[in-house]
Amino acid sequence: MIKMQLYDRAHDIAACCQLALLLEVSAYPKPGLVHRTREFYETSFEHFLSSASSLYWPFFEAAMMGIRRKGSVGGLVKLAVRRMLSWQHGGNTHLGALLLVIPMATAAGMADDFPIRPSRLRKELRNILKMMGPKDTEKIFQSIAYVMPGGLGKVPYLDVKDQKTYEEIRRKKITPIMALKRYVDRDIVAHEWVTGYSLTFGLGYKELKNQITKTKNLNEAITNTFLKILAQKPDTLIMRRAGIQVARLVSAMAAKAIKLGGISSAKGRKEVEKMDEQFRKSRSMRPGATADLLCSSLAVLLMEGFRP
Repeated sequence: MIKMQLYDRAHDIAACCQLALLLEVSAYPKPGLVHRTREFYETSFEHFLSSASSLYWPFFEAAMMGIRRKGSVGGLVKLAVRRMLSWQHGGNTHLGALLLVIPMATAAGMADDFPIRPSRLRKELRNILKMMGPKDTEKIFQSIAYVMPGGLGKVPYLDVKDQKTYEEIRRKKITPIMALKRYVDRDIVAHEWVTGYSLTFGLGYKELKNQITKTKNLNEAITNTFLKILAQKPDTLIMRRAGIQVARLVSAMAAKAIKLGGISSAKGRKEVEKMDEQFRKSRSMRPGATADLLCSSLAVLLMEGFRP
């Protein structure tokens, strides 16, 4: 029988995950993305709020799965995407983020204490990723196909829209890590799962800590961290939609804004606002993968004990 304090820990972990999503979408101005003062085509700030609110249950179940040491990450991803779409009409709001954060919630549940040190969280996270099997692969791929008819775009191997993919997963017993290795350079979830969340822990989380110390303003810290991630890692969503050259151009623009002080300075903020106007002219210049990394980085910070 699970003791009450373990349920309390699972609730705390779920709250950290949910708050990470809420803080990410609230931060502004993030160029080309939905935030508290801007919509993007058919998707609004309220759609993201509704989506994040609906995901508390899957995050809690993920934490409990870690505590119990049994369950299916893939099954929780399926639950999460169905709730995400049933609670709002703005389309895909959080697929990448929940694919990154659900395993983190499970890893946090496996740890003995909470708050949890980032090094311990990453260790348990690597264990979770290794433990996932072919059934998880099937459910995760089905979830991607359900949320995004385009999946990973036009791919030569394991297309989520092709029924033969699922037959091959079962026949060859393909785990999520095995399946995503080929897409490490074209999809941020694949990159993080295969590298043990190298950008989340090595870039995003560290920059958040640095910015919070430097600016003393949480919105500035989060938005400047977003710019830093975008500057150092070309956004994989932009890459798939518009090509590597456009993704690199966007990274160069973010680097320029950072050099001018980010949103902490008048010149930097003006540069960010100029980026925002340019990005909103095209659906392809939407740095959604960077936003997903920001969510996972915020989750690490909150699980370590940071509170706004």
